[in-house]
Formats: sequence, structure tokens, C-alpha cells
Amino acid sequence: MASLNLSDTELSEMKDFYREELDRTEKRLVHIKGILTQLGGNKLSLPVKTGPTSTGKRRGRPPKKIQATESVEAPKIKKKPGRKSQWEAVILKRLRQLNKPVTYDELTDEIMVLSKLSANKRTSTKQAIVSVVFRLRNRDEKLDTFSVGKKEKYIALKQWFDKPGEIKKEYSKKVLK
Repeated sequence: MASLNLSDTELSEMKDFYREELDRTEKRLVHIKGILTQLGGNKLSLPVKTGPTSTGKRRGRPPKKIQATESVEAPKIKKKPGRKSQWEAVILKRLRQLNKPVTYDELTDEIMVLSKLSANKRTSTKQAIVSVVFRLRNRDEKLDTFSVGKKEKYIALKQWFDKPGEIKKEYSKKVLK
């Protein structure tokens, strides 16, 4: 192996770097051993034991002390970002109360009366209802739609259907009234 020609400062910096790496590795091994003993793993002995390695001043702040008695907590489940929709619960509750399939316009009127919204918010309310019904149909599969004729589309709960697209007779009678 060829010898390296290094200046004194480079040599001391390299020694410091590798001593720090050795210290970090030893501390990490101690931490891992502590966690394994807490979890009931095998008691392992660390094969690498070295004496004091720091001979000079170290740069930076001193590292944190690692305690082997720290409790290990389960990671928290990350929630989805953004506000949660208030409309899902309102729409499902209102459909159950009415106990009949309704059109988008009827549902918009019902929810505007229920929530005491002004008439100038009708278009934004209807847009919100359309998007929430879409999400409840496709993602959550709590609602479904069907049509009688070509013009009107009715929204109904999933349990009101015999087969996909076929509403039970008792609910189809309520629509025709």
C-alpha cells in the first residue's frame, strides 16, 4: 500500500473524523443493544471495545446522551392532509331521515333548509353536494344512483338496492309518488 503524504492539519482532521465515526458507531451499537434487550431479544455483547478515543478538542456541540431505558412508542398513524368534509355525514343523515331516493336538486334544497344557508349559496352548495356524492359513490361505496326515465338521476343508499342499478320496489314506489 502506498503511503500518503499529508500535512499535520490534514492528518489531525482525518484522525478526528474517524474517531468521531467510531464514537457514533459505538453509541449506535449501544442504542441498538438497549432496544433489543427491551424487546426481549438476545443479550448481545459488543465485539468492538476501544479505549478513550478523544485526544483533542472536538468541533461542534457535544452529542446527546443516549439512554438505554427510553421507552419505545409506536409510531402515530399519519392522517390525510386537509380539512375533513362536513357534508358526508349531513348527506347520509338526511337521506336516512327522508327514507326515500332524492334528486340532486331535492337534496340541495333539503340541506340548505337544514343548514339554514342563504339562497345565494345554492350553486356552491350544489357543487359541494355533487362532489361529495361522487366520493360517497366511488370511494366509500355508501351511495348509488339510478334514473327513472332519461332526465332525473336519483341518489339512494346502497342498502336500498337489490342489485347494482336496480332499486328495491318499496323505494321505487316512493320516487314515483
